[in-house]
Amino acid sequence: MSLPEWVRTFRESKTEIKLVKGGYYKYAVEYRYNSEKKRTDKITGVLLGKITQQDGFIASDKNQIRTKLDTNRVDIKNYGLYQMFSTLVEEELAALKKVFPQDVCELLFSFAMFRWAYNAPIKRAPYYYDHDFSSQVFGVKSVDDKVFSNVLKTVGEQRTKVVEWMKSLLGNDPVSDAEFVMMDSTHVHSKSDLLTVNAKGYNPDFDYERQVRLMYLFSAQMQKPVYYRLINGNITDVKSMSLCMEEMKVENVIYIADKGFYSKENIAMMKLEGLQYIVPLQRKNSLIDYKPLRGADFKLKLSYFIYQRRIIWYYRYEAEGENFITFLDESLRAHEESDYAARIVTLPDSYTKDKFIDKLNGFGTLTFTCNIKSEKTCEEIYQAYKQRNEIETIFDAYKNFLLADVMYMQNRYVLEGWLTANFIAMIAYHKLYLRLREAKKLNNYSPKDIIELSKSIYRLKINNEWKISEITKKTRDLFKLLKIDYLT
Repeated sequence: MSLPEWVRTFRESKTEIKLVKGGYYKYAVEYRYNSEKKRTDKITGVLLGKITQQDGFIASDKNQIRTKLDTNRVDIKNYGLYQMFSTLVEEELAALKKVFPQDVCELLFSFAMFRWAYNAPIKRAPYYYDHDFSSQVFGVKSVDDKVFSNVLKTVGEQRTKVVEWMKSLLGNDPVSDAEFVMMDSTHVHSKSDLLTVNAKGYNPDFDYERQVRLMYLFSAQMQKPVYYRLINGNITDVKSMSLCMEEMKVENVIYIADKGFYSKENIAMMKLEGLQYIVPLQRKNSLIDYKPLRGADFKLKLSYFIYQRRIIWYYRYEAEGENFITFLDESLRAHEESDYAARIVTLPDSYTKDKFIDKLNGFGTLTFTCNIKSEKTCEEIYQAYKQRNEIETIFDAYKNFLLADVMYMQNRYVLEGWLTANFIAMIAYHKLYLRLREAKKLNNYSPKDIIELSKSIYRLKINNEWKISEITKKTRDLFKLLKIDYLT
């Protein structure tokens, strides 16, 4: 049946429009596989409403009642997750609402929260949404997995808006705030046969499975990730770094690599791209000059600073056109020397005195080659490198806590939106980690422990009012210490 143009505008997926006695009516449909006929049958469902040229779509009274009853069926909703997650990413959500519609932001926020708390795939998100207090607060009351997929796709298709949002995370003066921003990447395996960005490429595990690469910027001052970008799995870090910086328009990015990154080819390419970097060398590298440490009176000739109550000695030099700084941590040197000496006794086949003597000058040392435009002291460079541990903590959280080491997304744009949600979850995880550290509670609780505790806090509908469930004094005091208020 051919429908008039004004009627066709009301077509939607999983619906059909029928002409009945001169009027147009919209019905829900579903598709079921018929094993006997070996094909999919279309089954017409309930009446959704009537369509007229004057009034457009008029919802069926019965379907409105049915929908209302369906969305209000849960009277006990988890409140702890919503309150904690919204407290942690309040800034980020407010900034997101400036570039995306509110309903898109709220559902993206909810999916990020479910990834954070349950490692939820898209198909499980509607269940968690129905049973979470966010569904009571937000405007969208009824959802299914298609709604979440469409939200992720909407976000994923608009990279410019996502970048605009991420730029806002750096504040009003991104150049100065980004001075200590660091860059690093990780790989994530992808099993999809339909994506075009997953490819076999190098990774530290040497497994060469199909993967995508994720590049991140991390603000040392703000102590949180502020940027991500999806990159083809067979593209190296060096090739993608300059484009990432061009997208964010942040000039003072300092790339801090790990010890396996250094090679003359990589350094040459970074210089060619005009990148700033701090790259450590492995101790056995022949470019490292240990001569200044060999004399008994070397301390008379070297400079030092205090880092975490430890004396760090250092000296600068040049070799083959590159600038180097070698640092010596005497506390670490003493520990490594005693550890190696003990292993000579317990593991004589692998550890010998000759090897001990060869390594002696390198114990407790750390050597960098640097290219930094602004004036930085050796102490600032050392501290910046040590903050790389913060980046690695986030990556560990991303892969281990969020179980995001394998992806099955079949659509590039849904994948982009899924990564945005995971990026929000990463921010929340790291902020919670920092609050635990500031409260000196990391020895007692991990972020995961706190998330599990929050799941025990509910709101219950009593006499048509939402009441918060009972909370023990110990739990309330802990959350108060973390600046998360459950009394509102």
